[in-house]
Amino acid sequence: MSKRRAFSDYEKKTVYAKANGKCAICGKPVKFKKMTVDHKMPLAKGGTNDLSNLQLAHLTCNRAKQDIMLEELIEMSEQIVRHNRWLRIKNIFCEGDNVIWKN
Repeated sequence: MSKRRAFSDYEKKTVYAKANGKCAICGKPVKFKKMTVDHKMPLAKGGTNDLSNLQLAHLTCNRAKQDIMLEELIEMSEQIVRHNRWLRIKNIFCEGDNVIWKN
């Protein structure tokens, strides 16, 4: 397993240019001075520090992704959205244990 390390200016500029200045996680622009370098395949899962495994990310996006694959983060986010949607619907039609509306 590769160890976490600081990236050189050349590596940061290469990652930034390859991404056209946009975060690989949320797709929004990132200022160069605020960028972080994210590992597509996390080091914890066997990823490397090779340029082909690096992508541009906001600090908050990188922290949210942690050591999981982007696909896993998306799936988790979708599950959270579905759960929250269900809770809102449930709150509209239920008061505590009393159902106000039944089919």
